[in-house]
Amino acid sequence: MKLYRIVKTEHIASAWSGYGAQQFGGRWNHPGRAMVYTASSISLAMLEILVHLQKSQFMSSYSLLSIEIPDKKLLNLDSDKLSRKWNTYPALDETMDVGDKWLEEGKSVGLIVPSVIIPLEKNVVLNPAHPDFSGYIKEQTIQLVSFDSRLIK
Repeated sequence: MKLYRIVKTEHIASAWSGYGAQQFGGRWNHPGRAMVYTASSISLAMLEILVHLQKSQFMSSYSLLSIEIPDKKLLNLDSDKLSRKWNTYPALDETMDVGDKWLEEGKSVGLIVPSVIIPLEKNVVLNPAHPDFSGYIKEQTIQLVSFDSRLIK
């Protein structure tokens, strides 16, 4: 599966470390747990960034990173097992617990999860501590990406 991640260009060196999620937590992890959030399409990756941007940050320099991870290295989360409130904001401990448990088990490089923004589309959270993880990062592609100014008014 091809995966996409958009980061501020100044943070490319640490883009695959899971540092941001480790510091602040996210929908699928508690603070203190390193995890890398990716999207299954470029457009979804853009939307995932846009929901967090303030207008003043909008014109900053961003880069699109992409990697390929074989499907057999990914685990698909059965979203039917999540409560109806899994997508509330801020994120519930329930979803963070699911992600933390997956990290602890270490059975796959990535966990396919539904996107809150578009639940029919998928994000993939990655375990940077998995022994196979670094091999996929060596093959990454990087390119500058810009956001159309009409997206935020």
